[in-house]
Amino acid sequence: MNATLLDQFLAEECTPYVRDLVRSGLEAGRSGAGPRRKRFEFNRFEVTFDLDEGDVLIEDILDATEAGAQRFSVAEFSAALEKKPG
Repeated sequence: MNATLLDQFLAEECTPYVRDLVRSGLEAGRSGAGPRRKRFEFNRFEVTFDLDEGDVLIEDILDATEAGAQRFSVAEFSAALEKKPG
């Protein structure tokens, strides 16, 4: 079974620092203390959340095809961030 881009992002690039950075961006957007749409650029992945649309777009910058981008609900993305790595 092929891993989703979310699985790959969590396994390959989501260090504790990255996890905290993205989580704090989401929390700030939800509380109104930050933008409701924000883009994070990392080594391999770009993660854009749009709280007004309720989704998160993960793009694999090494794969410029349609398969190199996937959308997830904010709820699904947030739940995945909360899981302990490994």
